Amino acid sequence: SYRDLLPTPPPPGDVPSCAEGGVLGVLPGTMGCLQATEVLKILLKRSPEELCTKRVLVFDAMKMKFSEVGLARQEDREVITELIDYQGFCAGPKTASAAPKKEESSRAPSSSGGGRTMDEAESDGPQDAEISFHSIDPKECLEKLSGGWSPWVLDVRLQTEHDIVALPFTDGVSPHRSVQLEHVPKNGDILVYCKAGVRGKKACNRLIGLGIEPNRLYNLDGGIMKWQKDIDPSMPRY
Repeated sequence: SYRDLLPTPPPPGDVPSCAEGGVLGVLPGTMGCLQATEVLKILLKRSPEELCTKRVLVFDAMKMKFSEVGLARQEDREVITELIDYQGFCAGPKTASAAPKKEESSRAPSSSGGGRTMDEAESDGPQDAEISFHSIDPKECLEKLSGGWSPWVLDVRLQTEHDIVALPFTDGVSPHRSVQLEHVPKNGDILVYCKAGVRGKKACNRLIGLGIEPNRLYNLDGGIMKWQKDIDPSMPRY
């Protein structure tokens, strides 16, 4: 099965949703037709060599090419007796019901139905237990900016998300898991933002681990979606 190729699913929220990563609209239809073809062949009891058995068919839509990946059974793999709860898996881990402190709160309501995105799905890990950077509300942020505050502004979402909507004064884009020291200046304040605030917190923690002084870091509470709600409703949501 697919679990012989990838025994362990990625952590919930680790893989971008279609809204975040993007998807070629016709691709699901193409793959669905291929799957339907296989179902018909199985129902017609075609020989095993005619089926896509013990191999993985890979379709490159941009180059319009097919390739295959070999598949071998892992004898020591745990026997699969039921399908994974994909709805629960895609929704990510449950978040704590207790209301967090203001400085620790950075989660905004999901803007659409369906599974949660990387921001809503990622729960706070041990590294978030003691927050030493600043958490700044969009209204407070705008007030400081209007007063002359000029931080380096870093978007820690994916480039595809940045292309959908971004703060007009953004200085750089670097996904939160790969942000490095060279992505930020050596001096001055740094304003970090993502979609709903969670990835921003993780990026701040990562930068602190790389040697950035915590008091230089400001995470936009609620991310760009809260900015859209509180400051500029004309900005698109996703």
